[in-house]
Amino acid sequence: MSPFARWFQAQILRKAEGMAELALEVREEFLQGQGIVHGGILAALLDSAMGSAVESAFGRVVTVELSVHYLRPVRSGTLKARGTVVHGGRKLVHAQGEAFLGEERVAWAKGIFYRVG
Repeated sequence: MSPFARWFQAQILRKAEGMAELALEVREEFLQGQGIVHGGILAALLDSAMGSAVESAFGRVVTVELSVHYLRPVRSGTLKARGTVVHGGRKLVHAQGEAFLGEERVAWAKGIFYRVG
């Protein structure tokens, strides 16, 4: 496990061929000055969910592009993110992800991942 993963503490709930679901409990150090979860935390969660989904089908990857769309602020609770593979090529894999607080979607993302192994 990487030092980042140990600090981040996202839990893998489910990982299957081309999909992954993660959960992350909001902690105080994730909040920015207005008491809202920092956008980088949501981006990291979505990147991790999509990366896990891609790795479940294609092996080791690195992110080459990430686009996150924030829909609602988050202050507390348990975030869940789901990543799915959209298209797998010889070297590049496209994925999409959604983050939820309960049943409410709070962000969505798309990413491109480069196969390294």
